[in-house]
Amino acid sequence: MAYVTRNDLELRFGADEIAQREAALQPGAVDKALAAADALIDGYLAGRYALPLAVVPVTLPQFAEAIARYNLLGEAATERARTDYQDALAWLRDVQSGRVQLQQAAPVPGNEPATVVMVASSPAVFKRTGRP
Repeated sequence: MAYVTRNDLELRFGADEIAQREAALQPGAVDKALAAADALIDGYLAGRYALPLAVVPVTLPQFAEAIARYNLLGEAATERARTDYQDALAWLRDVQSGRVQLQQAAPVPGNEPATVVMVASSPAVFKRTGRP
């Protein structure tokens, strides 16, 4: 599922910036950057949510845009682009760990918050002795 489009990137960062980067790179670079952003996001969401998401949360596209822009800029990335990318990854890690939950997203079956795992251990069978 595509979280953002080229048009979204152009609206947020300016058509000139996107066109300049595309002119400096191989044809299809924007599409590749967008696909890489989607794949990265899906990698973080896959263990917690059923994909594709039925409803894309409002905050997700802005992080996808930041990731795609960072991928597109490559070595020419500005400090702002780097910070936005790192913020996006931090947010995705929070989603993956459960600290942030996506509203209206279906959890992976068996991974619902109501699922409880209990672990019990038995007393030690062998003990260390103080042998020299």
